[in-house]
Amino acid sequence: DPDIAEANTILRACVHCGFCTATCPTYTLLGDELDSPRGRIYQIKDMLERDIAAPEETVRHVDRCLTCLSCMTTCPSGVHYMHLVDHARAHIEKTYSRPFIDRAIRGLLAAVLPRPFVFRLALITASVIKPFARLLPGTFGAMLALAPRSVAPPSQVDRPQTFPAKGQRRGRVALMNGCAQQVLAPEINEATVRMLTRLGIEVVVAQGAGCCGALVHHMGRTTESRKQAATNIRAWTGEADSADLDAIIVNASGCGTTVKDYGFIFRNDKELSEQAAHVSSLTKDITEFLTMLDLTSAEAPEAIKIAYHSACSMQHGQKITDLPKELLSSAGFNVV
Repeated sequence: DPDIAEANTILRACVHCGFCTATCPTYTLLGDELDSPRGRIYQIKDMLERDIAAPEETVRHVDRCLTCLSCMTTCPSGVHYMHLVDHARAHIEKTYSRPFIDRAIRGLLAAVLPRPFVFRLALITASVIKPFARLLPGTFGAMLALAPRSVAPPSQVDRPQTFPAKGQRRGRVALMNGCAQQVLAPEINEATVRMLTRLGIEVVVAQGAGCCGALVHHMGRTTESRKQAATNIRAWTGEADSADLDAIIVNASGCGTTVKDYGFIFRNDKELSEQAAHVSSLTKDITEFLTMLDLTSAEAPEAIKIAYHSACSMQHGQKITDLPKELLSSAGFNVV
């Protein structure tokens, strides 16, 4: 089993030094060794080596992992915790029967969030019944309380099309529009298209591309996640075959981390392994691609001080730490 072989390689790399515990948010909050990366590795190792159904205690501690991947940045031995915990979640999904409410919530999220049309309808409905959130039990009430008061209409950017470069064309890219971001913050994709075309980049929204698969992938639903990923791979490969692509642009760091991992996910797929590896090699966070354009420094229209938040998936998953701050500083902003 190639997945077990990979898990074994990762497990053998861990020397149990404990450096990861200092940066793990669940360990620093709870102080429980089983809620640290090292503790989870022990539990995953025991579960996989004995080839047993996931114990309830192991499920509880693995579920608490936020997949922030700060442990991978801290680890001096280079343990690829992300691939290990993903494998553990897949094993849990196959062997552990969750309580009915948990299954219902996870099924609801998996069915709604990756589909922008369905997600938009769900949020519109939620905005109507939001005043009654306190009357609903537990997680359902909490989810309803988080729903926005209003939902933006579908953006014209988020449909298959080509946006021509303004002025002399300097390159051609495919933009990943994602799923939840289309509904919650459509202005991000709109701003991305405006900026790239203004810089002379032709932007393509590929027919058929959609959710990256990260949501269900982190639930251990590998069949669903691979199906969503395969759809993207074929869509972007088709665009690259029809005309060269300089990059596949992702402006959501969690999605970027997953798409860059397509090559690993499909490494044993005879049909898609080569295409998946090529897609991963083309994938760039928007900040990575902008630094390739050799932009000239600019002056901000006025003195603006910006607080920059570095997403976990950006700094630990993609190892992009300084590029966004450097871009903002070169544009004349004071970044803190």
